[in-house]
Amino acid sequence: MRDKNLTPAPRAADAELLRRIYLDVLGRIPTADEANRYLDAPDAEKHHRLIDQLLDHEEMPAYWRTVFDDWLNGNQMGRDFGQDGFLAYLEDSLKSNKPWDRIARELLTPDLKDENQRRAAYFLALRVRGGDNDAKIDALTSGVASGLFGVQLQCAKCHDHPFVDQWKQDHYYGLAAFLGRTQEARIENSPVIKERAEGEVKFVTTEQEEKTAKLMFLDSRVFDEPPPPEDRGKWYTKADGGLPETPYFSRRVMLADYALTADSKFFKRAIVNRMWRQLMGRGLVEPVDQMHEANPASHPALLDRLADDFAINGFDLRRLMAGILHSEAYLRATRWTAGGQRPPDTDYATAIMKPLTPDQLATSIGLATGHFDQLRAKFEREKKNRKLEDVTPRVARGLYSRERDVQEFAAHFRSSGEGFEANAGQALFLSYNERMQKQLNPSQGNLVERLMKQTDDEAAAREAFLTILSRFPSDDELSRTAEYLTASDDSSRRERYREFIWALLCSSEFRFNH
Repeated sequence: MRDKNLTPAPRAADAELLRRIYLDVLGRIPTADEANRYLDAPDAEKHHRLIDQLLDHEEMPAYWRTVFDDWLNGNQMGRDFGQDGFLAYLEDSLKSNKPWDRIARELLTPDLKDENQRRAAYFLALRVRGGDNDAKIDALTSGVASGLFGVQLQCAKCHDHPFVDQWKQDHYYGLAAFLGRTQEARIENSPVIKERAEGEVKFVTTEQEEKTAKLMFLDSRVFDEPPPPEDRGKWYTKADGGLPETPYFSRRVMLADYALTADSKFFKRAIVNRMWRQLMGRGLVEPVDQMHEANPASHPALLDRLADDFAINGFDLRRLMAGILHSEAYLRATRWTAGGQRPPDTDYATAIMKPLTPDQLATSIGLATGHFDQLRAKFEREKKNRKLEDVTPRVARGLYSRERDVQEFAAHFRSSGEGFEANAGQALFLSYNERMQKQLNPSQGNLVERLMKQTDDEAAAREAFLTILSRFPSDDELSRTAEYLTASDDSSRRERYREFIWALLCSSEFRFNH
């Protein structure tokens, strides 16, 4: 920015930071009580304290497990079988702040004797489920390359990459050779993996020459496999408890030993770039899985510094998140008020406005309308008969996210891709969908019912703005809203409150993280 003589935007307002931090760390808006406490606090640096508190919040790993699952498996089909176990594995790992290099190693080389690591096997098992051998190898190679190393190699499968000189056919099949012996297995009806002791990956060049793939990593380092024992009876070691036998040598372990280290540029840069994009709205390298020499970072020194710091400090994910969240770049306002043309997002002179993800949107609507409160009340009533544990906000949030109506709700917005793109179908869904409308009907102490019981329309307006937009209304908004809500009979009053809440929920202010 100094080179361009740019003065960055000032720090965002308290209410904007409050909402932004909650959405980015917990995946939801704050409750009205949480917002009130924060906005009333006089501390000028309270946002830093809030960041630290939310990083230790019990809901943080419950939300971020879905983020990591999308990073690792977002494009895979047929994800249901084994997904609950994998999500539990991710949540446990994030809760204990397990280092990223250890998580990645457990994804590539899970110890099946460890029940928790057994659930991590889903990452590879998902990619060798069904289909022919070529499709399985392609899914393995693409998933590992993108999820762990931030690269896309598909265009180097049939020939050298036509646009990226760095990627040759040998790179695609070199990585495939590390993974090609992987097969799906089952333990207690759970998806796991096993590895063969033999088998080569072969491919045909553009000159129609058949080649056996070398074990080669993305940096062109070639590895040699030790010769097998002369006695084939020693090629595998039996395992107890119905676990798959293990080969005398694991190519995946060789890959993990070399590629998942502090010296591995691809590994440490990939996760840092994804984390930066998740929190800042744009990766230092875009797209995040196109990290190669022909697509340099917008700020290469920053990416290298963050990646090196991340690796030196033990691949500490929570520390990485905290560093970005506490930065002045993250805390800036999204509005450009300095005059002249707004700088491009790559300058980070302002914070980048981000559309709420489908899960953030579904969760925040459920929280704002009072649907979570109804869930907690429902399970409190059934607790004695079913002997359920106390229904914490985290449990209620999880139950809500698994309901069919929420999944259907979120699906209407996943079709938009990574960016925001409103369409007629989404507008109609928000306007007329039965499940959406149900949350706007006054019922069992939900938001609409609470507001209708208010005798002061201005007080109702304040509560609605705080609950939905996490801020208090301006004087003009307050007077206009109170004037609109005033009605002569109960039926029109009910409809006006429904329309008012619907308008706030559909507003760009609610649907964007700003």
